[in-house]
Amino acid sequence: MSQLDRREFLKLFTAGAGCFAFAASALPFASRRVWAQANGGHYHFPQGLASGDPQPDAVMLWTRVETTDPSAQEMRGWIDLYVQVAEDEAFERLVMERAARADPAADHTVRLFIHGLKPDTVYYYRFFAGGDQSPYPGRTRTAPRANATRNVRFAAISCQSYEQGYYGALRRLVNDDIAATPENRIDFVLHLGDFIYERTGDVPENLRPARLIGPLPDGTEPWEPDGTRPWWQKGGQAAVTIADYRTIYRKYLTDPDLQAARARFPFIHTWDDHEFTNDAWQSHDTYFGDGEPAQRRKLAANRAWFEYIPAVLTRMPAFNGIASEAHDFKPVRVDDTPMGEPDGNFLYQGEDNLKALSSLTIYRTLKWGTMLDLVVTDLRSYRSPPVLTEEVKELIKGAPAAPVSLVKLLDAGTTANDGVPPETIQYGGKEMPNPRHDAPAGTQMGAAQKAWFKSVLTASTAKWRVWANGGPALAMRLDFSRIPFAGLQDGYVGTDAWQGYPGELKELMTFVREAEVGNLVSVSGDYHAFAAGRLPVDSDADDLSYAAVEFMTAAISSGDMYSSVELRTRNSGFFYRAVMLDREGKKFENWNNTLVNGLRAGILVNYSDSAYLRDMVVNDRASPGLDYMDSYAHGFSLITLNDEAMTVEQVNVGDVSRDAGPAGADVLRRARFTVKSWEPGAEPKLEGPEFEGPPPYPWTSRLI
Repeated sequence: MSQLDRREFLKLFTAGAGCFAFAASALPFASRRVWAQANGGHYHFPQGLASGDPQPDAVMLWTRVETTDPSAQEMRGWIDLYVQVAEDEAFERLVMERAARADPAADHTVRLFIHGLKPDTVYYYRFFAGGDQSPYPGRTRTAPRANATRNVRFAAISCQSYEQGYYGALRRLVNDDIAATPENRIDFVLHLGDFIYERTGDVPENLRPARLIGPLPDGTEPWEPDGTRPWWQKGGQAAVTIADYRTIYRKYLTDPDLQAARARFPFIHTWDDHEFTNDAWQSHDTYFGDGEPAQRRKLAANRAWFEYIPAVLTRMPAFNGIASEAHDFKPVRVDDTPMGEPDGNFLYQGEDNLKALSSLTIYRTLKWGTMLDLVVTDLRSYRSPPVLTEEVKELIKGAPAAPVSLVKLLDAGTTANDGVPPETIQYGGKEMPNPRHDAPAGTQMGAAQKAWFKSVLTASTAKWRVWANGGPALAMRLDFSRIPFAGLQDGYVGTDAWQGYPGELKELMTFVREAEVGNLVSVSGDYHAFAAGRLPVDSDADDLSYAAVEFMTAAISSGDMYSSVELRTRNSGFFYRAVMLDREGKKFENWNNTLVNGLRAGILVNYSDSAYLRDMVVNDRASPGLDYMDSYAHGFSLITLNDEAMTVEQVNVGDVSRDAGPAGADVLRRARFTVKSWEPGAEPKLEGPEFEGPPPYPWTSRLI
């Protein structure tokens, strides 16, 4: 860039907050001619571009720029660039230009908050650095005015391991949206977490790796599996530094299907565990045994998420008079030190834990006119540690699933047994001291976020309230107590989501019912399956009543639930029949049947199709409230809201082990549900599913 051109640019540049956000002065539209005359070929945008958290008058834009010629870097490694925003894809109706600076301290990512836009309007944007332009334009859409009434349509996705599968589901989402009529196009994509996976080589032996991340700059010591493990797990690492997390984000974002989705739609994100560490709680990891404090990793993970995810945090406006708690990343210094003691709400008071957690706050609320209030929660940063410690796991060793009664007792802490918790816990003739005897009740939200969540629900005036819920609240149980003479207890299928925190879920659903909050729908991910059902106020009450509805969306590419369970139960003998049904060589996902209708129903179908016997053994409370399960699945969910009802379409694209290319993944099935608007104090009703394409088992048989 010539000195004259550079000075002209810098006069228009507003110095300030590095690359994170700018309130930059507008460039004259003619300035793009100056940039076009500069020497090209020095810069490129290998991770594409994106937008996020649309407001009625604003949106966050994002890109990352690299130099292809180290001699082209000026200003101590900074790269100056600008963005154009237009009302048409040809950029003939240009509405603004804004300058930005990509700072090497933020890995040359750029987060640019663009305001002064029209509500409910599609915009196009593109970035320039020198004479080089982003390879394609981005498309975004602002939210409608707060008092506007129109239908809202969005997609929900989660769990996109780069190594375990390809992103053909995202290309299908993009292609379907391009082909749709304008009124049927989606407004935004809700990402429910696990945008990245922090471990490399983390591909189960029942899958072949789609592609591998490769070595990390730092990382843990490469894993050396024993000889029974597949070759691709050799050398796997976990991210431990900011350089590691950035490397993973950069690799994920080279995928063309993910780039296409981020370019076409504004995204709204929360996180789950893998943006930091598997099964994370507060700033603690859980890799080996009960894990150890990992404040430096938590800080690095927060910083990388903030750099690569275009979320509106500090600039998020108040919601119906409730101030936003969200804020941008704040750099602090931490060490990996003891967590300290928990306060009465299970927040550990160690200085480094508190500093790491306070570096970034992401829970927030977004509005779409009078139709939708979207409540985005963070269920990792403030949660209490899991009740199933290594010592407790040893106690229940041999149990086929975590006993419901034991998990509930431990989760209750000092409130168990009406405030008189037992001194010891027992299972299978063994006994140990109660590790939660003096502990507070468990929490996923933490006290501050929970108070905010309740306030938002009661302040909401929209027709629908959608809870962006990183982990499912739907019950998924195995009713072992129904098996005669087995002497087993009912067990939870997984305790890393709400089933590990049943007391707080009951508290929230009780609040929803007593506060008469209607039209509340949870949209969740994490468990790598599609599911639908209702959320009881108390899952174990004699008479079930329901406060909300939940739809769980399957993974984009991570290994599906059914395949994981099938692999782990192949040698379990009798129980395997409740997982996989083999009829004359044709295999069915009997796991769906077992979770919804109970173990006896899952076992019966191996021997009989009799409707009479079916009616005798089906347990409609096997997993209280769970109405539908499609566990052999990948894909996305489409949600449409209007004044009368919510409709949900779960789009299963099946196998994602091969790259589907520009055409996108083929659709195996679409399962459609309807939830009609219900009055405050009433109970929700779930209608469906109706199928396009072959239904999953057991909806193909007479059992349902």
